[in-house]
Amino acid sequence: MMDSSNSQSATYEIVCLEHQGSYLYAEVIQTIADRQRSWVRPLFLQLTTESSSGPANSAQGLFAYRLHNCSDLVWPSQFFRPALDHEVLPLMLQMHGEKSPEEEDPVVVLERDRKAHQALRHLIQQVWQAFPEAF
Repeated sequence: MMDSSNSQSATYEIVCLEHQGSYLYAEVIQTIADRQRSWVRPLFLQLTTESSSGPANSAQGLFAYRLHNCSDLVWPSQFFRPALDHEVLPLMLQMHGEKSPEEEDPVVVLERDRKAHQALRHLIQQVWQAFPEAF
């Protein structure tokens, strides 16, 4: 969890919520300073395995979901830190290299989106349970 004194993010900045080997990368839409909340649009969710040591690791031990069809979140700003270029750029390149949803089988796209939504929901639930006082 981040120190709330450094939680003021700029609009359109990419931020990261990090929790137990999961890294949620999101774009800041708006900072709600008086409530100490950030309105963010989820972009990617990166999950690491126990053999991996963090987001800077290359492909071994990592799995990423593109969250382009997920709902926005209004979340306590203290949980976010600015994302580093070397974290986000490989994810963007990986996702850019994939076929567009229009080029893929709709069943495959729906299943992938379902798994992405489940993984994001699981992360949100984990953070809620770990830090109930923040909510």
